[in-house]
Amino acid sequence: MKVRAADIQLAALKLFAENGYRGTSIGDIEKAVGLAPRAGGFYRHFSSKDEILMQAMDAYEEEITHEIVQLGDLKNLSPIDELTQMARLTRDHAARQRHIRIILRQEGRSIPRIRERIHQFNKSDAWNLFLEWTRRQIGKRAIDKEVRLHTFQIFSTLALILYLQDGGEEPMGLDQDFVLDHWITSSMQYLERLR
Repeated sequence: MKVRAADIQLAALKLFAENGYRGTSIGDIEKAVGLAPRAGGFYRHFSSKDEILMQAMDAYEEEITHEIVQLGDLKNLSPIDELTQMARLTRDHAARQRHIRIILRQEGRSIPRIRERIHQFNKSDAWNLFLEWTRRQIGKRAIDKEVRLHTFQIFSTLALILYLQDGGEEPMGLDQDFVLDHWITSSMQYLERLR
């Protein structure tokens, strides 16, 4: 069986998420994909573990950018349908990128180049999209402290759902779709009180 670069990258990301970036050797990655250790199979595709991680982060950013465009196209929907689509797109993205999200959380502080990328993500258009959505829903003219507070209150529960999903847990033992639907309903009720 021929081992592809994508196979090596997926195995490496799983191992990084399970054992940590520093706790995973190139030999571990080779073993996980069935390559003979130190026979050069890994190096035919990648120069280092760092290259794998940086390529994965590039793909993660590219997917986020694509999703932001999709989320931006939702403005013609009703507010509840918009929020539902935002939540489902965000959840599905997080599920696809589970390993890289875990790595970012685990390694984000200890590897400077990852810390810089996380900082960029936190200031990304995705967060600004949520801020803009909240601003529109409560009828504010600008993104001020109040909009930021309400965005945090609305979307922090979604962040918790994603965090639990990364760990393979259901929120409080409840079905994720049920929790997501309840979050959407509660968020819309909260917004109605703000208007």
